[in-house]
Amino acid sequence: MHWLHPWFLLLLPVVAVPFLLKSRHAQSYSWLQMVPADPFSDTANRLVKTATSLFLLCLVLALAGPQGDSHQEQKVGKGAQSVFVIDRSVSMDHPFAGQSTGGHAAEIKSAAARRLITAFIDSRPDDMMGVVGFTNSALYGMKITTNRDGIHSAIQAATGPALNQTNIGAGITNAVTLFENIASTGSRAIVLLSDGAGKLSPRVKYQIQKQLTGKKINLYWIVLREPDDISIFTDNVYEEERTPEAISLDRFFRSLKVKYKAFEADNATALESALREIDAKEKNVIQYAIIIPGHDYARDLIIAALVLGLGLVLVKHIRMY
Repeated sequence: MHWLHPWFLLLLPVVAVPFLLKSRHAQSYSWLQMVPADPFSDTANRLVKTATSLFLLCLVLALAGPQGDSHQEQKVGKGAQSVFVIDRSVSMDHPFAGQSTGGHAAEIKSAAARRLITAFIDSRPDDMMGVVGFTNSALYGMKITTNRDGIHSAIQAATGPALNQTNIGAGITNAVTLFENIASTGSRAIVLLSDGAGKLSPRVKYQIQKQLTGKKINLYWIVLREPDDISIFTDNVYEEERTPEAISLDRFFRSLKVKYKAFEADNATALESALREIDAKEKNVIQYAIIIPGHDYARDLIIAALVLGLGLVLVKHIRMY
């Protein structure tokens, strides 16, 4: 057992206060020998003082935060180690290219991404996941972890608006570094979610290629199309200098020695379909250690203090009559 706030133990002497204070009675007597002996009242008085002392003891110990020792357990499941790399540019707050409003407010891309990624996370309880947002630079969100509350919070932050820039290179390189701090187990994947590409410099391309070499990390790119965007799957032929950025990025990803697949989504249904396909592909045996926290004795002490406090209030109420 250990204490979260051991300095509160300095308050332990207050436990003796009920025994140091003398009781006040409703009547005073000039000669105590005229008062008959009352062993029942004496016993009740000692019990009340003891209960009060225990009440104070429970409060002091609860404030000190006693915790049982944590331990590790090996968990075996079916899933993957994955990192979501999410575009946080202001254009993510626009509706999908193929969104049909029908007179109603259309769901924006960031809101749909938040909703569907959250459902994806909840459907994969064995996964280890990390989150990286990016605009003009990478915005660290969450390391690869099994902490679902932390992952959900990071997704909430990563699907909010930021600057009007799309630096995919920074997002990808930052995501790869997250895999360096954990042991490899199951499959590994990076899921890039963006509505633009941006131009990668030769230096950034070399860095991405170098980082991914030998890592056995699968790469997925879900393109949330803007209304006037050209499909990355088009058969059109472009000159080298006139090739659209999205097509150039897709070609670069295809040139990497990793398993890569691209998706296009111009509505929430298409985005859900892409995530469903990734879900089906990234399910291998995964094993990792999880930390089981020790028992929180502070909660038990607070309950005991509550029971003792209610008992003292009841005794006080009885003595008034």
